[in-house]
Amino acid sequence: MILAIDSNDGNTLDDLNKPLGQKPVKEVSKEPKKQVLSLSAIATILGISAIGFIAYDRFFSNPNGPNLQTENNTNQHTTPNVDLRATLDGNSLELKTDKPLNEHLGKTQKIETVEPTGTMIASKPKTISEQSPSGTFRKNLRDLPKFKPQKPINAHLPDTTISQNSVYGILPKLGKNGQKAMDIYARAPETSGNFGVARVVIIVASMGISQSSTQQAISQLSPNFTFAFAPYGNSLNRWMQASRKKGHELLLQVPMEPFGYPQNNPGKQTLRTGVSAAKNIDNLHWSMGRITNYVGVMNYLGGKISNDAASLKPIFTEISDRGLLFVDDGSSTTSVTQEVAEQSLLPFVKGHIRIDKIRTKREIAKNLEKLVSEAKRTGLAIGIANAFPETIKLLAQFAEKAPGAGIELTPVSAIVSDPTKK
Repeated sequence: MILAIDSNDGNTLDDLNKPLGQKPVKEVSKEPKKQVLSLSAIATILGISAIGFIAYDRFFSNPNGPNLQTENNTNQHTTPNVDLRATLDGNSLELKTDKPLNEHLGKTQKIETVEPTGTMIASKPKTISEQSPSGTFRKNLRDLPKFKPQKPINAHLPDTTISQNSVYGILPKLGKNGQKAMDIYARAPETSGNFGVARVVIIVASMGISQSSTQQAISQLSPNFTFAFAPYGNSLNRWMQASRKKGHELLLQVPMEPFGYPQNNPGKQTLRTGVSAAKNIDNLHWSMGRITNYVGVMNYLGGKISNDAASLKPIFTEISDRGLLFVDDGSSTTSVTQEVAEQSLLPFVKGHIRIDKIRTKREIAKNLEKLVSEAKRTGLAIGIANAFPETIKLLAQFAEKAPGAGIELTPVSAIVSDPTKK
């Protein structure tokens, strides 16, 4: 048993639907009160409630995670609502820990329909199923970069050898001796061999948007979780430093054009189709300058541009030239990111399990179970989650039980090979 979720531990829709950062409302006594509210007071309460509901709905209605916009961008639209009406039936939920097929855990093997791509990117377009991680994987984690990661005491500070000043802040760059941010800011895995190891990579996205949930993630999640920060959050440098001091590896989420843009709008400085490469590179630099000390970039939305190779190519080349890796969050199964990454010599990986696409404990538990099963079968599973309070709580429980079940949580950079060094 990896994780058991009981229906009596706060497992209610009210808990799931609470706005971040607000304290629970005390239960109102059922005894009748002598005071009677005036009509004006009732109207005022209803008005405040309506405003609060609208604000909450705008922030949490996105199935891909919180809307990556701050209060200054409230005129933007969010993506369609997630159905949160599902309820639990009171039964205990468990993550099954299936026994491995054999003792050769971690070795690439074809099982049923699961086909990890190993160390090579497929040359032909391929639809990636929810059960198939893909990317430029290391043959063996002993093949780690020759440039050692930062020492923990300096992990929250930009490394000057791979830093470049710009009008938008500090940007990553290649060092004179070939140093790369994906190596210098990396977190080393717990073990370096592949034999007998079932690895799970979990990326927690939308960090920095909510102060309370960001703090919760940093305080409750073990360092082997990878954090992805949005460029629109507040106090980003503070949270970046806190995360790095705790030992976490970081990614930068970059807003990319979805279908239905601009009605469906990730936010300002979105990378788009139909604009010049120079414009997209400038917008990319704006996002890159918002924080430092990240190993790579991950998309936020991007269904449309991820299917446009011509628009992606200069973006991916720029990301590669700055010593970063790229993570496709797996939200689009028809994207051409993998093929364009290969052409751009960009270290690449694609997530394949959306852990909290539906934010109920039942669905989160099911998806964590999928991660365990996939890792047991092929040696690797990659999940994407969001920094929601309930998700963070369940991920923390998962991390506590994982080692006993033979699961090793691994930072994303440890599994990605660099095509330029082959």
